[in-house]
Amino acid sequence: MITAYFVVARGSGNIIRITRRESVPDDTPTVINVPVSTASLMRYEDFHAHSEGLISLQNVTRLVKADNPKQQNSCRIF
Repeated sequence: MITAYFVVARGSGNIIRITRRESVPDDTPTVINVPVSTASLMRYEDFHAHSEGLISLQNVTRLVKADNPKQQNSCRIF
């Protein structure tokens, strides 16, 4: 099964690109590979569509606060 990963710069935490692989890519001294959830991918694509230059991993993987009154939906892609 092919899984998507964010390739993230270790020093800055900024996403360099997205890669899709059948197995987990090896981390290097300069980059780490983080599995991409559907929600994170949607947030990344939203930032990218609005011409955000540097998109940090922290911005696309932030957790929703429990006291948020707006209902959150999730989906899984198989």
